[in-house]
Amino acid sequence: MNPAALWRLPALFACENNLYAMGTAIDRTQAVTDLALRASSHGMPAWPVDGMDVLAVEETAARAIEVIRAGHGPCLVELRTYRFRSHSMYDPDRYRDKVEIARWKEHDPSTPLPPGCVLTATSMNQALDAFERELADELSRAIEAAEVGPLEPAEDLTRFVYSERPQPQEHRERTAKARS
Repeated sequence: MNPAALWRLPALFACENNLYAMGTAIDRTQAVTDLALRASSHGMPAWPVDGMDVLAVEETAARAIEVIRAGHGPCLVELRTYRFRSHSMYDPDRYRDKVEIARWKEHDPSTPLPPGCVLTATSMNQALDAFERELADELSRAIEAAEVGPLEPAEDLTRFVYSERPQPQEHRERTAKARS
């Protein structure tokens, strides 16, 4: 997230917070379990959202994408969800209470969507196919533009690798001049 914020990249970070690391509850390893707050240390807008609510995720992602497309740099969406199964086939899953799992299953997002919200495998596949075609076209145009464009001068190869903000000494000198 730091380079994306530093360079104000148009990036959307989606963090799935399913309350567990491999086998440890997040509240046993993190002093602050609100992961969206981590984005603030990078000056990045962030929103937590109920990751079990398809419509809330869509609304929140749309808000974040609007901010990104307006040129305000990256955003983070923390999808607060739950992992119903163990971490892997080698995980005996003895660290979670079965009552906890059952309680979360009451909010399983795979249950039917609200009336009026039609989401079928066919419509999802059609949307995905359209997106993939659009992406392939955009990539083709970008490759064509890169192939006909000029080569980057060798002296510019390290440009933008680090922030081009003033170094501390330069900053002190500019501040001193401004004050005098």
